[in-house]
Amino acid sequence: MPVDSSFLVEDFINAITSQLDRVQDALRVKAVNRPLTYALKDLTLELKVFVDMDTQGNVRFRTSGPNESGSSVVHLGFTTITKPMIEENTISLAATRSASLDEIGLEQDEKERLEQRLGVRNLAQLQKLGASTGMTTVARLADLSLDRLKQALAAGSPRVTVVQPQPSPQQPPPKPKPPVFVPPRTAVPPFVPPQVGVKRPPAFTPPPATLNPTPTIRVAPGTSRLNLLGAHLMGETGPASVKLNGEVLSIAEADNDKLVVEMPTKPASGSLEVHLPDGNVVSYQLAIDGPHDGHEQWSPNGDVE
Repeated sequence: MPVDSSFLVEDFINAITSQLDRVQDALRVKAVNRPLTYALKDLTLELKVFVDMDTQGNVRFRTSGPNESGSSVVHLGFTTITKPMIEENTISLAATRSASLDEIGLEQDEKERLEQRLGVRNLAQLQKLGASTGMTTVARLADLSLDRLKQALAAGSPRVTVVQPQPSPQQPPPKPKPPVFVPPRTAVPPFVPPQVGVKRPPAFTPPPATLNPTPTIRVAPGTSRLNLLGAHLMGETGPASVKLNGEVLSIAEADNDKLVVEMPTKPASGSLEVHLPDGNVVSYQLAIDGPHDGHEQWSPNGDVE
């Protein structure tokens, strides 16, 4: 290593632990022939380095050169840790898949304040901290505008944009629909002036259209999976959950912008609900195409969709 080089503290520690992991893997192989062997219990290092800080606020170590005095002595001690201890003292894997602070529109200086002062590195941690202490407190401790935090949370709110079926590879192609016969229009009768004293029936007024109707998702029989596309679908406790007629559907794949759910063996048309990580619920009407699904959709010209 050159004498004028510097390195991040985390890079140095990761390099040491990575080599210790390889030693542990070798011990597992060695135990096949040697039931009794020796392992490293603790490791202590003493570094004589100069401690610097770069423009991004990262602490870096720089080795001292020849005849260079004034270096600091840093002691690093390594000890063993088990899987339950890791799970107890680190964030969940679901939280690591949450949107980063960059993805919700925060600037570099705003990110540094949240990371260094409050330990917040992604959207899930920001939401969790805001739920426990209040966003006003978070804004004050991080020296950020409350409106700026609310804007970032709004940009990171979970949402579903597309729900589409993923047909089974064994599913046969759909049969084409027969052509629909449309009768010719009849001639318009001539205008007859209304007779005086004769009451005409009131004109038909169609009922008002329903505001924001529930979207209908049509799937073919044999569809094994549904793809849900959106944003910020991973929360602190896990991905969004999906229910069909009250039954929770198992999740085959989960990511921050996509969920793949398994359909039941014999699905029925009904209500499809997506429970988002922030507590909101998005509802759809799932319609299984087929002559015996009980949910045929009739079009104005009389054919069944």
